[in-house]
Amino acid sequence: MRLIRLTSIFICCLLFVGCVKSKSINYYTDQKITGEKVIAFEGPRTPWTAPLLQELRKKGFKVKRWGSQHKTVHKSSDSNIEMYNEASTRYILFIDGQAYLNQANRCFGGGYKFVYINADLVDVESNETIANFSDAGYSENCPPFSGTIFEDIANTVNNAWE
Repeated sequence: MRLIRLTSIFICCLLFVGCVKSKSINYYTDQKITGEKVIAFEGPRTPWTAPLLQELRKKGFKVKRWGSQHKTVHKSSDSNIEMYNEASTRYILFIDGQAYLNQANRCFGGGYKFVYINADLVDVESNETIANFSDAGYSENCPPFSGTIFEDIANTVNNAWE
């Protein structure tokens, strides 16, 4: 009986550990960003974007909701007309993620369980990714499994600045 109980506990632990995904944070440049902490946010309009934006604001960022709002028309010397979207900021945070939003899978504290979440900080002037974050699991306010997903994304963006 005792052996069966120990075996069951061991199998449960293996299943739990096997489902844990570690977060990944990558920086693709050694140079820190100088200047104002202003970024644009490009991501889904979901309930979990508000706590993420709040964490970014706690770190001193001014967050604009869209990466571009204005269309620019340019006439070239050979009479061609070019139209493009003008960026509202130099740096854009692109977010892609999927979290359970139904009541059966929501956390009692108001947090979210993420299937995945990815964030890319992009310099629109050079069209290069500066930093990347990816993770899965529980966000803040998700007892007893609370994670730090929103704070980790805000720290990843903040660490790209001087």
